[in-house]
Amino acid sequence: MISVLAIDLDETLLRNDGSVSERTLASLAAWEASGRRAVIATGRPPRSARQIPDALRHLPCVCYNGAAIYEDGIQSYTRAIPATDAWQIMNDLLTAMPGGRVGIEIDDVLYVNQPSERWGHVHTPDLLGMTPRPAAKIIMSLRQYEQARVSAASLPTTAKALLSEKYDLAQIMPTGSSKATALHHLMDSWGISMAYVAAFGDDVNDVEMVAEAGLGVAMDNAVAEVKAVADRITASNDRDGVALVVEELLGI
Repeated sequence: MISVLAIDLDETLLRNDGSVSERTLASLAAWEASGRRAVIATGRPPRSARQIPDALRHLPCVCYNGAAIYEDGIQSYTRAIPATDAWQIMNDLLTAMPGGRVGIEIDDVLYVNQPSERWGHVHTPDLLGMTPRPAAKIIMSLRQYEQARVSAASLPTTAKALLSEKYDLAQIMPTGSSKATALHHLMDSWGISMAYVAAFGDDVNDVEMVAEAGLGVAMDNAVAEVKAVADRITASNDRDGVALVVEELLGI
């Protein structure tokens, strides 16, 4: 029996306007009232992951695409790109694309070398001066990443690239980090098998989590890679896709 829900935020739990429907909130409240658990699993940093309805803020949260887990507001798990490697990656990127916009996440702060309306950040022209510290991830647009001609072979062994055409986003993440890996860690700490997890997602950073869960659910608005590994496809994020599955699991 499914006893844990692992739910992505953007275009999965959240509607396109960033809200959560009353129906979805009610289904999740009923789920927890039945004695079962739910987890947020997002690519967002912790500060942004908390921008959800109050009724959901108590949920454990897998952040940074699995590079961190927060339980009761306390970080219980983390992976990071080592400081020396983060510096080298930043140096290579800035050399390859002078004038390009690059950001680096350190200690729940995003430092960006150019102002951006899209990203909540701290404007820091000297990014290399920020990188003698481990980084949760390095980000830029997918277009700029491709222009820089970065390849997996050019990255240190401690880092990997996660590329999303859907969000025009390139994220350089710690090697070994993924929503699936973090979720495995969390379930092991709870003594629960992944076979009892239902995972919901829409983009490439959800593929492993959806594939490895006991019940993998792709949103109707998901990319083809997620749908290909899912056990079922539900309605879109704007049509209560999460709630439909939760209600079915509860028998309501």
